[in-house]
Amino acid sequence: MNYGLKKSERLTSQLVIERLFAGGNASMAAFPLRIVFMQMEKNENDGRNGNDEPPVSILVSVPKKRFRHAVDRNRMKRLVREAYRLNKHILWEALKEKDYRLALAFVCITDTLPSFYAVNKSMTKALTRIAEKV
Repeated sequence: MNYGLKKSERLTSQLVIERLFAGGNASMAAFPLRIVFMQMEKNENDGRNGNDEPPVSILVSVPKKRFRHAVDRNRMKRLVREAYRLNKHILWEALKEKDYRLALAFVCITDTLPSFYAVNKSMTKALTRIAEKV
């Protein structure tokens, strides 16, 4: 498995993002993150061309209300992306045989900058729980 995080794995479509946060989608908290996820059809058009669609697209959000300084927001986003990159195989293996994709949004819910260990532990727990649900 490739442990990279390609641009195609990032959620960029404004329509999909609006539907993800519109309500009615599943969410869970794994401190210091809140994860919102939604199932999408494999062939659903989200602004991409071609058939090289990954099974999971992610979005990382760190509110300015929680972290006032851009340095801290960027650090938190980096920690979340790295933790996802190292643990995405948990979710990808669960979605191998499925005929749908997932859109995931990671929203920071803490006011203090956590360690990578804490973010990685909560990411592993959250991805395992999502894999069990799907």
